[in-house]
Amino acid sequence: MPRLSELKPTRMIGIGNTSSSQCKSRAKLMHAVAFAQINITKSADEIAKDVLENGGVGLTINERKQLPNLILQSKFDSYQDAFANEVLANYSGGIRFWARLFRAWLLEYNPSSSLGKLVVSTLKEHAEKLPPNFIELQTKYPVLELNPDFSETAWALLDNRMQAEDRIALGLNDGGVVFTRLATKILMFSANLLSKGNATEDQIRRFQSIVAPSGRIHESVKLVAMIGLILSTVARPPSNHQIKEISNLIEENFDDPVASKHRWPSVPDELGGVPARELCLKTVRKWQVFRSITLFFSIIEQVVASDHMHQFPVRREFWLRYFDRGEVTDAWVILGSLAEAQIAKLIQQGGDDYKALRWAKLGGGPPDQCALLMKLGDTTVMEFSHSGKVRMWGKIDGNGQLNTKIPVLHRSSYRTEGLRAECPSDQMFTHDNSGNWRVKASRCINKIAGRSTKL
Repeated sequence: MPRLSELKPTRMIGIGNTSSSQCKSRAKLMHAVAFAQINITKSADEIAKDVLENGGVGLTINERKQLPNLILQSKFDSYQDAFANEVLANYSGGIRFWARLFRAWLLEYNPSSSLGKLVVSTLKEHAEKLPPNFIELQTKYPVLELNPDFSETAWALLDNRMQAEDRIALGLNDGGVVFTRLATKILMFSANLLSKGNATEDQIRRFQSIVAPSGRIHESVKLVAMIGLILSTVARPPSNHQIKEISNLIEENFDDPVASKHRWPSVPDELGGVPARELCLKTVRKWQVFRSITLFFSIIEQVVASDHMHQFPVRREFWLRYFDRGEVTDAWVILGSLAEAQIAKLIQQGGDDYKALRWAKLGGGPPDQCALLMKLGDTTVMEFSHSGKVRMWGKIDGNGQLNTKIPVLHRSSYRTEGLRAECPSDQMFTHDNSGNWRVKASRCINKIAGRSTKL
């Protein structure tokens, strides 16, 4: 290693920009209009009057520079397309005008409007006046097409074939925030492609890195994240490692699909509409059911006394077989204080399998006691962690009346006596050491459901 006295001073001019720095600089240049404060104090009415009636008299130099940006702003909608035509015809002499108009187009992208068609045709007509990097961008991607197909653009993004410079220029920055309407369109194409269900793990992970690079999903990409991340993995088993990761991500960034279904984004027809939204909710609920069942058995193995341990694998297998058949429609874990403390410890140590999963608190029993409530269609099942009885309730009790004492899922807290609500004697089964309770439980489930299917 050279001595300090032998080192020569480094001049800043000799340090080249990294590729990342160049991309970020280009993004700032291209989308300055999205972040810079436009110093215009006049109202839209005043500027429109200066342009349409006064021949530009009264416009400041800065206001003239901003005209290509103002064309596409919604506050000038009532003056379109006359305002745009006047600006394009009589204020577009400067070479920088076309660069500003191109940037504004990427930002406010809307090819289906009459104004959008006007801007597109004008930009095409004067394409040679654009800076070289803009010319290259519009030749590589259909940003100046009225009926664009961004499928190839989306695949390039998902396969990580798109240059970082292009990605940022299109509005797909590294922070998980979309700041151009064009970027939203490209991400919608990406989500649509992923929703077909044949994407690779790498493509899904690439999409995830775009919409949630830090584990948070910004409001600007929430809809496409929902469609792309959930529908791309519908056919995969909930035990898949990538499903665990995505499930955690969805649970941390979206409301409960049971209690707050109305807060989930509505889905436009181009992404599948109402059926796609319902499939997203159904899939997330399925993930939660699986994670709730596995959480229950995982945590009781850690906190319940060892003399019960032999029962847990048999009980877990029994209920997961019903889950695999698609019969467990809902599940809700209720944890005693010892189990809650254990989960908090695991999360603090870096375990994130259940950090976003919701559960309830159990009171009135031993600290290591937990419970699992499940719904199999109209059948409610209650499992305690210890060697208590499995209780089952049908929709209607023995007197032909709705049983209002049946435990309800998704409450925040429970008492043990409430979980031991009155139940027909032939619908309660003790966990015997030999596992014979499973045959009785299966017959009871079939009886309540009105069928005779064997597992």
